[in-house]
Amino acid sequence: MSNLKEVRTRIGSIRSTRQITSAMKMVSASKLHRAQQSIYPLRTYASYLHGIIGDILPQLPYAARKRFVDPTARGEALVVSVSSNKGLCGTYNTLAIKKTLTHVRALEEEGYKVKLFLIGKKAERFFSKAGFEVYETDHDLVDKADTASADQFSSAILNSFSEGRFERVDVVYYQFRNAVFQELAVEQVLPLDFESLASGADVALESPAGLDEPHFGFILEPDPEDVSETLIPRFLSTNFFRIFLESSASEHGARMTSMHKATDNADDLLHSLTLTYNKARQAMITREIMEIVGGAEVLRQ
Repeated sequence: MSNLKEVRTRIGSIRSTRQITSAMKMVSASKLHRAQQSIYPLRTYASYLHGIIGDILPQLPYAARKRFVDPTARGEALVVSVSSNKGLCGTYNTLAIKKTLTHVRALEEEGYKVKLFLIGKKAERFFSKAGFEVYETDHDLVDKADTASADQFSSAILNSFSEGRFERVDVVYYQFRNAVFQELAVEQVLPLDFESLASGADVALESPAGLDEPHFGFILEPDPEDVSETLIPRFLSTNFFRIFLESSASEHGARMTSMHKATDNADDLLHSLTLTYNKARQAMITREIMEIVGGAEVLRQ
């Protein structure tokens, strides 16, 4: 009887867990769908903006580009590491932290002194305990990603770069491919690689269909310097907004996949425990019947 009670308790516990994992899977699927609807148009916009900057570069004097390509600091680098605030998303945070560690070591071997800008509680918890130098943290940039927060973040990073606090700024984040596959990427956002921009090469973006159109010259008014001071910061802000959305979609995709697997495992375990319970119950009933029959035979004698 005690065995049956234990099995019943386990079945009830697993059913409760399954309800939670199934609900979390549906919530993540809903959030992933909303993030996807924002990512694809933004990728197209970012790619067009990327192409426009590449087209106007020959018309920009070096003085107009100096702020974005020539850091005044030497020897310090800022690594922005994007993680999540919550767990239950498989190896999402573990791999992001490992990738950040690898990149930090690579920069240190190149002679940089590295500081970290940590987005997400999981990365902050790890790197703070590990004794790394943390420049700043933020817990809302991914969960509450919007254009206003991306503009503010981009302006702060660009000002730090322009004021000479850092020689380069890199971002470690997940690029969203689909609900099952998210790809870790390291992207240098500052200084801008004007050679890559001018050649039309993609900067960690998939070129949407229909962008292989001929580009025409631009008339820059009121002057190239004013255009660069407006357009290039807009490009940086758009790129950061895309990174935050990519990270958000990747997190929800990873959590949805993880919860889907957990729900399937719960189903398998419930099936196995139900079989075990039925067998044990049948054995107990058979034993009781045999005891009754045995007692009846004794009484007849």
